[in-house]
Amino acid sequence: MGLMDVDKTPMRDNTPKRVEELWFEDGGLVVQAEQSLFRVYRGILAARSSVFKDMLAFTQPPDAEIIDGSTVIRLPDTAEDVTYFFRAIFDSSFFETYPSKVCFDSVLSIARLSHKYSVDYLLHRALVHLSYEFPTTLSAFDERNIASPDFQNIRSTNLQDIMLTHESISAHLAVIQLSRRVNALWLLPLAFYQLAPAHKETIHDCLQCSAFATHPAELDGDDQILLLTFSILLSRMEHDALDFLHCTDDNTQCAGGNQCSRARLRAITQARNHMTTSTGPNPLEISKVYCPDIWDGLLETCCAACFTHLEETHDEARQKIWDKLPDLCGLPPWSELEKMKAEALD
Repeated sequence: MGLMDVDKTPMRDNTPKRVEELWFEDGGLVVQAEQSLFRVYRGILAARSSVFKDMLAFTQPPDAEIIDGSTVIRLPDTAEDVTYFFRAIFDSSFFETYPSKVCFDSVLSIARLSHKYSVDYLLHRALVHLSYEFPTTLSAFDERNIASPDFQNIRSTNLQDIMLTHESISAHLAVIQLSRRVNALWLLPLAFYQLAPAHKETIHDCLQCSAFATHPAELDGDDQILLLTFSILLSRMEHDALDFLHCTDDNTQCAGGNQCSRARLRAITQARNHMTTSTGPNPLEISKVYCPDIWDGLLETCCAACFTHLEETHDEARQKIWDKLPDLCGLPPWSELEKMKAEALD
């Protein structure tokens, strides 16, 4: 019975298949990646990529494989990566500049192969999309969580009652791996920040993950240690984030007295409960953008002078926390990372 079952199992069809949207009848080059075939234009590919230009300059041997009159070259990349990459090259409407909405998978594929095959304008475009999702300023970080059109499916905001999904975890790991590969180090602080887990299940997922969909998403040993250290240090910063609710003694303009004190005590309790139920350390979260219930529901009962004082003090505290993120990753300060970004993207 077992032998008969094996015999009846249909064989997998390994015959190469055309990718119809990237099979141009007048194309002069056939590219194979895994079991996918693409017929594309040699001249356009050579013009876009110096690597392909050099590759195609070699004289083909007499026994070179030919399909429909076109020379065949094989790439070691995945079919999915090559499909996204070629679509970006041969279809100008497929992968447009920010703020056009793009697929996160396509950004990873295009960035990776653009770097590998030296297609600078596509690598630049992919890094711009990623840079809006992983910004270098606190104001851009707050604005991104309100209005950014990109990557909603993988975004990890760590808001209360929202758990880090496996998809979000692996996506951020893929960004870290890609950032290391293409030297886009300015993406790393926020990528690590949004991964900083507090419970062992999330830590386990981060350390054991190897792929986001079909994309590599695995931390090397140094980055695994960095993630654990980052999480511990970030947890300590949560206390700094709440100091603004205690430090009001220097506000001599208070007109509310006990009413302001009670509002701050209720806000402290609410904020601590919020942090306890959150998925992990997130000291930047206790702000108007993420916790309107604390600000609009509790602190608005303070007098105007106290509310303004609390707002200014907290803004300063959040900025100090933000400024420390690159150092937690062993990177230079934001000012230097922004120069690196400007050199790469301008």
